[in-house]
Amino acid sequence: MIGNEFQQEILEKLSELGKVYIVGGAVRDAQLGIPAKDVDAVMALPLQKIEKKLLEWGYKPHLIGAHQQTVSIFQGEDRVDIADFSGDVEANALSRDFTMNAIYQDVRTGEVIDPLHGLQDLREGRLKACGSASDRFKEDPLRIMRLIRLAVSYDLSIEPETWQAAIDQVPDLREVAAERVTVELGRILILDKIDEALGLLDDLGYLQISIPELARLKGLVQNRYHTKDAWEHTRHVVKNTVPRISLRLAALFHDLGKWETASRECYVWGTIRLTDQGYEIDGFKLKGKNIERWVNKEAEVHGGRLDNYPDTIVVKRIKPAKATQKKHIEMVTDGKRHFLMHERESARLVKEILPRFRWSMVLPGGSLGERELEYVVGHHMLGTLTFMSELKGDIDQTKFRNKTRQFAWEIGWNGQVFDKQRIENVLDLWRADYLGGKQDVAANIERLDEIQRAIRNACAFLAERASLLDWTHFEKFARGKGLEGERFGRFKEQVRRQVMMDNKYRLTDPQFLEREYAVYWKPSSVTSTAKRNPRTK
Repeated sequence: MIGNEFQQEILEKLSELGKVYIVGGAVRDAQLGIPAKDVDAVMALPLQKIEKKLLEWGYKPHLIGAHQQTVSIFQGEDRVDIADFSGDVEANALSRDFTMNAIYQDVRTGEVIDPLHGLQDLREGRLKACGSASDRFKEDPLRIMRLIRLAVSYDLSIEPETWQAAIDQVPDLREVAAERVTVELGRILILDKIDEALGLLDDLGYLQISIPELARLKGLVQNRYHTKDAWEHTRHVVKNTVPRISLRLAALFHDLGKWETASRECYVWGTIRLTDQGYEIDGFKLKGKNIERWVNKEAEVHGGRLDNYPDTIVVKRIKPAKATQKKHIEMVTDGKRHFLMHERESARLVKEILPRFRWSMVLPGGSLGERELEYVVGHHMLGTLTFMSELKGDIDQTKFRNKTRQFAWEIGWNGQVFDKQRIENVLDLWRADYLGGKQDVAANIERLDEIQRAIRNACAFLAERASLLDWTHFEKFARGKGLEGERFGRFKEQVRRQVMMDNKYRLTDPQFLEREYAVYWKPSSVTSTAKRNPRTK
């Protein structure tokens, strides 16, 4: 009989009250030789009576479900769900989602009943809706998502009528509770054949209606270092990650900002002005750093003109304009393709997309998991940017050790604890990204792995050092200097970074603390004397 001892015991007891049929995934998987974890059953008895009997027998049943209510019993990770039905197996089968899930087994006799020929569909590798596919999807549009998951999980081809009905009715998924969609999409994202699943979601039109920021990456030409467009690259990056939901989501979203930041290399000349809309030059908006010091000056700006916002230029460099310059803008022939600061834009878009779902339900840490997702996406380029020279083979061992420690600390320290998992997430996404269609990946993958090993070693060093720090002497020193509240916290973080970077520094060394204190209160052009001396108020 299907199920474990706990599940079988409940079903056998219920079968004393009337016919009980196991149905759905448990029967399907039994036919494939796959052990069942959860067991679904139906019987011609009102749920209230089923619940009452289970209570009398000493179980703790729960009435669960808004769309399809069941009586559910749990024991550890094991579960049994019982739904009521009219007693007509064929009629019940026509209300189920797919024929492979409409195979029944009588609990008492073990007889298998297959009114819609689901076994034949299963043997022939076909996924087909029960009865009218359109009606089944109208009853519950979430079945469209389940269609994708089952097709990929069981390597099935989707019957044409079922597929067309799914395409026609995919917009109805907007009406499904975000919680239900999130759980089903989460299951899809951790499939082994995730690349195939993403392809089906795209073909279905799901991405266009739910995450258009992903859909618009299709056909987006990247720079000369890439062999794939932005969407194909994204699919490969997701495929290269381990099936962990936080990492798969980060991979899926990591390059969302490329559409926003796609640009072509150009030069523009003129006077830089500060307007109510921001910095401008000759009618073009400017985005970037350190523009303010060029206000009201004649300048030559080297940057990228955005493909999708052609009135905007992202700045790479600014220098004084030559007096003889007559042009206003010049696109560089065969110029570089840029996606400047796309990781920041990706993180911003993630923040916009998250409220459409309920990822806090499935991500480790709940809502904190959502913030971690934003962080990893926003920092996925940091490794490449930090170790650009090392990836080319230029490694100075002394500087390299310091860089790896600084990198590990910058990523791992979250303001409260040293988070090794965050570092792993960033490293894993960095490697998956690197393997996602870069031109020089074969030549440089060993260097990347060497860099990542060094970062992991630095991570181990920092984690051990953090666990050994005793702040007693520091706190006495800081209190003696009159540091409290925010000032105390800022000074502590300054000292913490120093002692974490180099074990020659000791929290018990008064000379070290005095030097750091002097640095902390070092005069600057924007710091008042009163602020520099906390005792003068």
